Amino acid sequence: MSEPRSANRSLLIGAATNWAAFVAALGISFFLAPYLVRSLGDARYGVWCIAESILAYFTLFDLGIAACLVRFVAKLHATSNRHELSKLVSACFGLFVLAGAGVMVLGGAIVPFVAPGMERKLDESGDVLPFMLLMLANLAMTLPLSVFPTILDGLQRFGTKSAGRLVCLTLRVAAIVWVMETRPGLLSLALVFTAANLLEHALMAVACFRFLPGLRISLKLIDRITLKEVRGYSIDAFLAMIAGRITGQTGTIVVGGFMTVATAGHYAIAMRLVDMAKNLLRAATTTLTPAVSEREAVGDFDGVRRVLLDGTRWVLYLVLPIHIGLLFFGGPFLARWMGNSQYAEWCYPAMMVLSATLTIGVAQSVAARILYGMGKLKLFARLALVEAAVNLALSFALVGPFGLVGVAVAVSAPNVLFCLFVIVYSCRTLEVGAWRYLRVGWLKPACAAVVPTAVWSFVAPVEADWFAITFGVAVGLVPFVVCVAAIEFAQRLKFVRSGITRTAPVAQSGPITAEA
Repeated sequence: MSEPRSANRSLLIGAATNWAAFVAALGISFFLAPYLVRSLGDARYGVWCIAESILAYFTLFDLGIAACLVRFVAKLHATSNRHELSKLVSACFGLFVLAGAGVMVLGGAIVPFVAPGMERKLDESGDVLPFMLLMLANLAMTLPLSVFPTILDGLQRFGTKSAGRLVCLTLRVAAIVWVMETRPGLLSLALVFTAANLLEHALMAVACFRFLPGLRISLKLIDRITLKEVRGYSIDAFLAMIAGRITGQTGTIVVGGFMTVATAGHYAIAMRLVDMAKNLLRAATTTLTPAVSEREAVGDFDGVRRVLLDGTRWVLYLVLPIHIGLLFFGGPFLARWMGNSQYAEWCYPAMMVLSATLTIGVAQSVAARILYGMGKLKLFARLALVEAAVNLALSFALVGPFGLVGVAVAVSAPNVLFCLFVIVYSCRTLEVGAWRYLRVGWLKPACAAVVPTAVWSFVAPVEADWFAITFGVAVGLVPFVVCVAAIEFAQRLKFVRSGITRTAPVAQSGPITAEA
């Protein structure tokens, strides 16, 4: 078997493994959202969502170090430089310890002022403050421990990482159900999340030392040169993280601040449904970063181009029916999922607007993995900050006159423009023409998507019933799958008949010099 085909198969297996683990987590989230709404009540669930959004900003103390670690672990492991790898891991671990201390100092000063305001919106005293402080401590402890799952990403050991997460996810869900049935409350949830999180990272640490028996983590290995190398990559990744937090979390906070906490919960549900679909595919594309770094390390730039084009085509095959299905079945799905027909009225308009970012956002995630894997983040990060600033300004301007839908527009419009930029920039970096990108990456998925669109336009609308929704989705999805199989099989058959194989030698083109 040729090396390119073996590498592609390994990449596919890693993506599938990561994706399968995320599907399991997605299924659990699907179950937990309505369950937590019923157990906590609309208002307290809204507080949970707002607190999550606020605490998400403290994950910025990652400082872009995790993204740096994935890239350089992949490169150093590909070149078998174990000593430099230990120096890199030690430097990142030390920086994360300092970042964890920063989380506790800053969070300990801010949270006591935020929590009472949320309790006043509940018109009752409660456990918001201890809940937020415990979740803050959870994050502070997780930061240095996060080097271990990140190392597994760099080693492309996605199966091991997914297995550990699935075990801890199962235990966490069982514990959540138990505490909600016996002693429901935010503090109980925080205790469960903290215990499960620590167990998960302990399992990841054991796996890392098993796969890298010579790995050392020591303060003595930290030097100025390594810290400078980490800083050079991490600054741009950190700026991109800031932009991502503003784009992803500000909407819920703005709605909670200008409207009610229950309305913030409604916006969070609409956002979460779109994010579930988006992250379902992003879970597969995250595996591309170490694969791109590994190919770049050995000079296989044609391999990097294949990652962009083939990766885009396959994620579009997956995301297009999900996107179209949300538009046709999102209303009844929300009503049945949450167990209340009013949720379709409250959440569907905002969800429909937010879904505009779904297909283009998933395609952009493939292009972004190319930039992360090659370390070309400077322009990407700065444009992401521009998007975040426009998002924030529009959210404040539109929440008053247009409510949830206004905030959804404020989030979606800048994001679509940013995604288009990232795709164009990645293609330019790899010297891939626009027509080649559209022909190889988009044409076949777009043609196949016509099938479910036509079918669902006749089937919808359906009743808010699981059988009706499932049957309606299947009626369009089955012929879509058949169409995709026919398209891909016909292409392979054409290659076989013409005597062309996909295992032709890879031309080693020179380095790509476009700078970020």
